[in-house]
Amino acid sequence: MRDEKDIKLRIDMLQAQSKTLAETFAKALVKKNNDTNTSAIQEYSSRLVHIRDKIEELLWVLDEKDRSDYSYLKFEVHQITLPFSKKKEDLTIEQIIDKLRVGELSMNDLPNDVSKRVRKAIVEIKKLG
Repeated sequence: MRDEKDIKLRIDMLQAQSKTLAETFAKALVKKNNDTNTSAIQEYSSRLVHIRDKIEELLWVLDEKDRSDYSYLKFEVHQITLPFSKKKEDLTIEQIIDKLRVGELSMNDLPNDVSKRVRKAIVEIKKLG
């Protein structure tokens, strides 16, 4: 939990830095008459991109950490008979949920054991937010 709080604080700090940098960048754009401002604009721009990349990386770390307990969604495979084509396909829990969302499958099309796993996965996904 502490690591997660540290990551969130780091993200907040980087967002505040990027906001300040963006405001400075905007002021430099307004005064864009001489060469020193052009180099300053380039520097602000590259720093802003660097901060945004760090934020995205930290958000990815948080997302992966939240999903690490649910890796079975991607790796647990079940053989399902698709109702429209009547052919059997090997699908992960995640793929089954996607097909349920778009209407290619219904819960009635799934065997009982798979149906239970899918229901459990959906409840866990909803808990994640």
